[in-house]
Amino acid sequence: MEQLSNDKEYQARERKAEKERAQRERDLAEAESPILADLRDVGYDVTSIYFLSTKYENYSAALPVIFRHLERGGYPGSIMGHLARLMGAKEARPYWDQLRGLYETHTTETQLCDGLADALGRSAGKEQFAGLVELLRDDSRDGVRVMFIPDIIRIGREQGWKVVESVADDPVLGKEASYRLHQRDLRRRAKARRDARRNT
Repeated sequence: MEQLSNDKEYQARERKAEKERAQRERDLAEAESPILADLRDVGYDVTSIYFLSTKYENYSAALPVIFRHLERGGYPGSIMGHLARLMGAKEARPYWDQLRGLYETHTTETQLCDGLADALGRSAGKEQFAGLVELLRDDSRDGVRVMFIPDIIRIGREQGWKVVESVADDPVLGKEASYRLHQRDLRRRAKARRDARRNT
């Protein structure tokens, strides 16, 4: 450490990196300021959108604001991705078809795509099950589709497990599907052993 503290080139690189980090933080803060202003107007006072879900257990009244800015777009990728993830609540279910439209339209922005996939899964209910399965099987998309597997199981139960079984050999989905199936089988075997001990 003492050697690095005396290394002028290293110290210069560190100062430059810190200056760039600080500038990125200022840029992000400036970019999200219109969102924060609109959130305050509906009763949610946060210093960053990243604190909304931690400060407020229920932010359903903020969903129209969040979706409006998500649909408008034009923010840095990290902000767009987080706006999308904030829609991952059951209260956002009325927006599900619109979220799907955004997911199917925005195919190249990684952070936004991941956020939309997360939101589509977590906000989905029984009425969206068939739509989730369609998105899972859409091989025009890459590995982001694995994010739908847990919620297909959650919503579909046995029907969901059948869907997962059907993609166990898929080159993109197979690893995650096989892992989930393996964990299910372990739980079933453990339950069978417990039941057998109780019956002896």
